Amino acid sequence: MTKRVLTKRWIVVLGIVLLVAGAGYRYYSVKKSDPPAHAIPRHSIVKVERGDLFQYVSSTGIVTANRDLELTFDVGGKVKWVNAAKTQTVEEGTVLVELDQTRQELAYLSAKREYELAKFDAAPTVLKEKELALQVAKADLEAATLSAPFTGLIAESSVQEDEWVSSGTPIMRLLDTSRLFLNVSVDEIDVRYVDIEQSALVSIDAYPEVQLLGRVVEIGIVPESQGQIVVFPVKIEIVDPDPRVRVGMSGEAEIVIQKAENAIIIPFEAVVEEQGTSSVNVVKGDDYETIQVITGLTDGFSVEIVEGLNEGDEILVGNPGLYRTLQGGSSQGRQAPLGSGFVGGVRR
Repeated sequence: MTKRVLTKRWIVVLGIVLLVAGAGYRYYSVKKSDPPAHAIPRHSIVKVERGDLFQYVSSTGIVTANRDLELTFDVGGKVKWVNAAKTQTVEEGTVLVELDQTRQELAYLSAKREYELAKFDAAPTVLKEKELALQVAKADLEAATLSAPFTGLIAESSVQEDEWVSSGTPIMRLLDTSRLFLNVSVDEIDVRYVDIEQSALVSIDAYPEVQLLGRVVEIGIVPESQGQIVVFPVKIEIVDPDPRVRVGMSGEAEIVIQKAENAIIIPFEAVVEEQGTSSVNVVKGDDYETIQVITGLTDGFSVEIVEGLNEGDEILVGNPGLYRTLQGGSSQGRQAPLGSGFVGGVRR
């Protein structure tokens, strides 16, 4: 065998060795970077935190003023002058409109004269009659002047000078906006959970980005009917009113009927209900451990954990059995897939 033949064989052998070595290196490199068969996707893991949880009764309604009054004259007559305009703020007692008082003043003077004459020789019943007539005439004279019964804002005005107005016809609308309320209607099933002084979150349709604090100040005792649904009126005072909020705007109130403050709170779907017990899957490295817990308040989205978890724990918010199956593992001995049961009630 010549030296040239030996050289060629060594070259072939060396090439095969290099190919095998390269393939082995690539195999072990890929194998090393693969995740463990039982690894849990990180996006399905949530860290347990503390927070506040609320349960609500929600309803819609209309913004109202502390006092809302249509002003009228008790007597008819011709308008002499108007002292207030729409959107103007007036103080209690301010004269707003005055009628021509000629007829009322004449009637008053006549009744006063007759009463004074009756004092001398009239029978007691006649004297009483004249006294009552004087009182009526005086009231009619005073009624020709319309004054503000409280400090407020002139919301509407439909009266002008020199026009004739009739007794009882609304001519102005006065609003006392020192306090604002949202009047809502609560279903008869939910009203049992509502109490005076409960807090509420108020949102106005015109300004959805604004949330205002409120409190329940009145619960009606007589129901109202909305079709076949029975509801009760509930008045909620807006504690921190926004200047943009106006009487007549529509809004929604979420009345807080229960709350858990600084509590351990986890997503609703992280809890599994099975055979009357609640459990959570706590992540342990690349695996998980099923731990029984005691649940508390829920709003249908989150749930309070009274016992079983600590702040900072990592939990699984998916289906662990499905992870095992997809990765060729076994789910035997584990809890039923998450989502097989429900905890608590619904967000109202």
